[in-house]
Amino acid sequence: MYKVLGICGSPRIGGNTEILLGRCLEELERLGAKIEFLRLSSLRISPCTSCRKCLELGECCIHDDMCSIVVPKLLEADIIVVASPVYFNNVSSYVKVFIDRTWCIRGRLKNKVGGGIVVGRGYGLELALTTIHAFMLKHSMILGHRGVSAQGFEKGEVLRDKRALKDTIELANRLYELASMAKHL
Repeated sequence: MYKVLGICGSPRIGGNTEILLGRCLEELERLGAKIEFLRLSSLRISPCTSCRKCLELGECCIHDDMCSIVVPKLLEADIIVVASPVYFNNVSSYVKVFIDRTWCIRGRLKNKVGGGIVVGRGYGLELALTTIHAFMLKHSMILGHRGVSAQGFEKGEVLRDKRALKDTIELANRLYELASMAKHL
């Protein structure tokens, strides 16, 4: 059974980003994976201070929820899905702080399977998705899907984006397929 970590970078509970991430996680669960959901806005995660102490310690010296909750879950996961609303043509600040704080575990997410979901009004969707994919590639994770770019602003509006709903199910199925192949690496 594969362990999936869904990371939601939206502060809006029940909003469009969470709706699509939820659909992806439901499909992965249907396929047989064990699901875990994290809402970054409910965690205490400080920004990276670039102190570089992780180089000597082998771990981050900022003792917050990133170290005690998020990092252990990242290391346990076989599949990681990061979902973000699009703010000012890129990922939310919650996702950016999360990405920056993973520097202390570089090399330790190698061959984990990753996927991204972004939701916005239209501008910046591709840049936000590229940011998530770049984070995953920096960690030598396995990407095999273009990700999901969805249109939505008002709560629930994303449910009218039929292409995004279809892409979300395709993403889940591809992530599961890649996890199966990665087990043999």
